[in-house]
Amino acid sequence: MAPDMLTRGYARTPRGQIHYAEAGEGPPLILLSESPRTHRQFLRLLPLLAKHFRAIAIDTPGYGNSDPPPQPVTIPGVTACLVDFLDAMGLDRVDVLGIHTGNKIASCLAADWPERVGKLVLVGHTHSIIPEWKARNAAIQPIFDTYLPHYAQSPDGAHLVRAWTAVQANLHDYWWTPKLLFGRSVEPADVENVEARVIDHLLGWRNTVAMYQAVFDFDLEAAYRRIAAPTLVLELLTPQEVHYGLQAERIAGMMKNAKASAIDSSYLAALQEQPQEVARAVVAFLTGRNAASNHPETR
Repeated sequence: MAPDMLTRGYARTPRGQIHYAEAGEGPPLILLSESPRTHRQFLRLLPLLAKHFRAIAIDTPGYGNSDPPPQPVTIPGVTACLVDFLDAMGLDRVDVLGIHTGNKIASCLAADWPERVGKLVLVGHTHSIIPEWKARNAAIQPIFDTYLPHYAQSPDGAHLVRAWTAVQANLHDYWWTPKLLFGRSVEPADVENVEARVIDHLLGWRNTVAMYQAVFDFDLEAAYRRIAAPTLVLELLTPQEVHYGLQAERIAGMMKNAKASAIDSSYLAALQEQPQEVARAVVAFLTGRNAASNHPETR
């Protein structure tokens, strides 16, 4: 997005500084990213949402330029940091969109601080929104394993070198995406998307194990059942996860006031490669208007 459309800043809170980027005017909409992503995950989505909202994408504590969260890391603890952020920004009540780790934080906020949430959008690939604790953790485990250090501490520091080598290996996969390697054509945005992910990984890799463990420990199903805010569960469907079965409809059925929707998406890159489709669904739910216009959406 054009640099002049994006404003960056820091909010000082009792638990440390939180970095954010925002665009647009209107009702406030908080955007919460996956781990270890930051506001950069929303760079394609922000200009679309900024036509309708004051869209504020934060760097989750521990990632990007935000200070680390209180230790030990828990989803309720990180959510309390978000409440501090809202207080520091003078925001009493906001709409919230969260993807992957962000949908856990958003769910916790809506469940534990219902007075702070207007409407809620929970976005995730199927593995991320599975309600049942054991099944969701089993689905997330292979992703977590790419970050988890497997090296016993050694007095000469060899474990540090091995861990750093593992970080480099992850970066290689992020750097050389299938689209860059095998796509028929490559656009500047494709390189920018990869660059943003690499930067986020380097800034946040030290905190990712603790954050994933916090996700493992969080009872997402119990949070779902306590959410009263109008909610959109937006499931990102991929062939790689069809074996999990559809989740959004049954999750919506657990809540007091929720609806389900789905988008056929690219694997783990929907916000970067399909921002128009995501924005269309989000804007239609939050405002009843089409993301491409100021006219009410027709059905």
